[in-house]
Amino acid sequence: MLKLDNIAHSERLKPLSFTAEAGQLIGVIGANGAGKSTLLKIMAGLLNDVSGAATWADQDMTRWSAIERRQYLAFIPQQTQFQEPATVADLLRTAQINLRAGAKELAQWRQLSIEQFELEPLLERAVTELSGGEQRRVTLACTHAMNRPLLIADEPTASLDLNYQLLTMDWLKTSSQQGKLVFVALHDLALAAQYCDQILLLHHGALLAHGTPNQVLTDANLATAYKVSVDWLCNPKGVAMLPRRL
Repeated sequence: MLKLDNIAHSERLKPLSFTAEAGQLIGVIGANGAGKSTLLKIMAGLLNDVSGAATWADQDMTRWSAIERRQYLAFIPQQTQFQEPATVADLLRTAQINLRAGAKELAQWRQLSIEQFELEPLLERAVTELSGGEQRRVTLACTHAMNRPLLIADEPTASLDLNYQLLTMDWLKTSSQQGKLVFVALHDLALAAQYCDQILLLHHGALLAHGTPNQVLTDANLATAYKVSVDWLCNPKGVAMLPRRL
């Protein structure tokens, strides 16, 4: 279980409390500047000057060392910039440094990541030579190869085409169904409605609503947070939305 108790960060995130059990995919949504990335970075241990308490499995997350943090969580940043021309294969191995697992197990995780994100043709290429979408797939695969119980993803579908957006969301959903706790910041509300078990809606750094997609994605909440109204098109295979500015 993850528990946040009045967690806050200066003027960027007002005191926020909630608990989440493992085995869920939790979406974090809100307009630009609402506090989504700040919340995820707090949980990932990447920000200082944080007030409040954060625990995972009854452990104080704020006291974890960098190596301890790697044993429990993996974080996908909103943007990834590769500066060195390392090969994709080397990056997958580097992602697993300091993980407490055997060499055979780590190799199995890497192979599953290669298959999941269809990286076999790219393994010996320098990551700096790849397109933005291909680099994003490498970032996702590196996180997949870590196989941590707590997964935090900040707009993981950015730069991806429709096929890989769905592939990524399918992976996150499967990860939650396998017992991981997954947090994902999304701008695509249709994906949030389709995939998420719970949604946190942030507005001006505060928690505006929390609950199932049906409870959160209401006309009133969307008007407040986004200044739009939405017509939803739903069937058993997916969700689409037609937004209109108010």
